[in-house]
Amino acid sequence: MKNISIENLRKNSDLELIAEQYADYYNHSVLGENWTKESATALFNYFYKQTPDLLFVAYDNNKPIGIIMSTLKPWWDGMHLEDGEVFVVKEYQHGGVAKALFKKLFEYAIEKHNATTLEAHTYEDENGFPYCWYQRIGFEEINDWKIISGDIKKIITRL
Repeated sequence: MKNISIENLRKNSDLELIAEQYADYYNHSVLGENWTKESATALFNYFYKQTPDLLFVAYDNNKPIGIIMSTLKPWWDGMHLEDGEVFVVKEYQHGGVAKALFKKLFEYAIEKHNATTLEAHTYEDENGFPYCWYQRIGFEEINDWKIISGDIKKIITRL
């Protein structure tokens, strides 16, 4: 991580650059998602508009190579970072960039927002990644919580 810096977004065009990498990565993942540069940019802009101070970018010199973002929600035990998303460009993965992004986000969120918890969802590929990585750094699965998703057109017919 010699030339890597973690900082606030320098310019909006950086979101588009990393969005292209994000789309390519997840379009070839086990998730079977169909991202475009435009849909990934819209996701990043959503987070940036919600809580711009909770979006950090990893730069290798001037090249954006990673991003972390979250929203914030008050809860019974303090402020929770919600719906967190982290992404590191494939050739920079497994080099400490994601850890540095999380550390920057957490330290800032604790100091500025008195945050206590991050809640997010993840997945695992055939090798257990990235879920096994999250476990190694201290995340825990909440057994009684269920992630739900539904096609709202189908659901509305049942209401």
